[in-house]
Amino acid sequence: MSRNIALCFLILLAIVAASVGAVVAYLVSALFTGWIAINLLVSCLAFVIICYGLLRNAAPIQEFGHPKRFAAAVSLISLVVVAAVVAAPTLSELFSPAPNNATGEVIGALQEHTIALKTVQAGSGFDDLHPLKPILEGKRIVALGEATHGTREFFQMKHRMLEFLVKEMGYENFGMETSAEVGHALNDYISGGPGNPRDVLYWPWATAEVMDMLDWMRAYNADPLTARKIAFYGIDPTVGDRDRVMAENVGRILTQSGPEIKIVLWAHNAHISNCTGCMGHYLKQQFGDQAYLIGFEFDHGSFTSRMATIQTYSVGPASPAYYAYALSKTGKPIQFLDFRTMSQDPVLQEWLAKDQSSHEFQELHAIFRLVPAWHTLYTSWLKLYDGVIFIEESTPAIGLR
Repeated sequence: MSRNIALCFLILLAIVAASVGAVVAYLVSALFTGWIAINLLVSCLAFVIICYGLLRNAAPIQEFGHPKRFAAAVSLISLVVVAAVVAAPTLSELFSPAPNNATGEVIGALQEHTIALKTVQAGSGFDDLHPLKPILEGKRIVALGEATHGTREFFQMKHRMLEFLVKEMGYENFGMETSAEVGHALNDYISGGPGNPRDVLYWPWATAEVMDMLDWMRAYNADPLTARKIAFYGIDPTVGDRDRVMAENVGRILTQSGPEIKIVLWAHNAHISNCTGCMGHYLKQQFGDQAYLIGFEFDHGSFTSRMATIQTYSVGPASPAYYAYALSKTGKPIQFLDFRTMSQDPVLQEWLAKDQSSHEFQELHAIFRLVPAWHTLYTSWLKLYDGVIFIEESTPAIGLR
């Protein structure tokens, strides 16, 4: 009996040690590539090698006729068991039947009631954006989110929205999810100062797309015909109760600037949303309908995320469980959804009110991708935003360095 207990204890110890080694191997391989197949293969090899290495010469194993074969069998069986436990959440989502809310009636209503946008490129004119004017009229805050911190098209569309809001609707303040120190340096730059944003921008903002926007802001402010210059603010305290403090910083900017002053915000969907504890929720409490929260979503493609190193990750087409699934069927690769006007259609009001999935990718995606719940938000969009900009395909943001 004691030998059996010793054997079980040894196997358990080997599994624990091999699991730790597999995690380390996964994390190290993820620093070099975003391909999950390679990351998992390296992790599995590490598990088997460590487990086998610990078991093959152990005394309790030597009592078996073929100790090395026994150690190899235990290692492989243990790998299968551990892998099944780790993969269970993903497998459950893959094989669970997902309700298909993209009926023909829903798709037809979306085609009729969403606003098609022609491009994400700034400097392309505003004809397609003019329908947004009555929607955003009277809003002191327009918050622009993002479902990833590394989608080129999200960054470009935010630049285009900023250009529209500044030139067509009189916005003159811009607040970004970055530190106050970086904000001061960038404000000096767009005001004509000699500094170089490349020296202070950090990931995920150290991208060609953000640099293009800053250069546009600098050129706009330098134009002698520009009567109202753009001011740049870093609103993120980076520590503590970030969302509450970000909202307080925005409120302070508007209070100090006067009742007619407006601001455009740039942050992740997780910050600009109306979820309890998020910046958007605090802004709604203080400013009510004067704050307009715009989430960003996509259907498929790739994006960048950082875990010590920056890697590119791919995302397949959204399943029927996602809002993006129906939007991808409308034939509008880029579109703006305003929930107030859409909710006047009973079909769309019901579609928006249903709890559905949407993407919510953060930094450290190499880890968060392992469990669907860690990168998927499941709730009604009506609880999160006032509107959404949907861009069908995501491509990686282009880093400056």
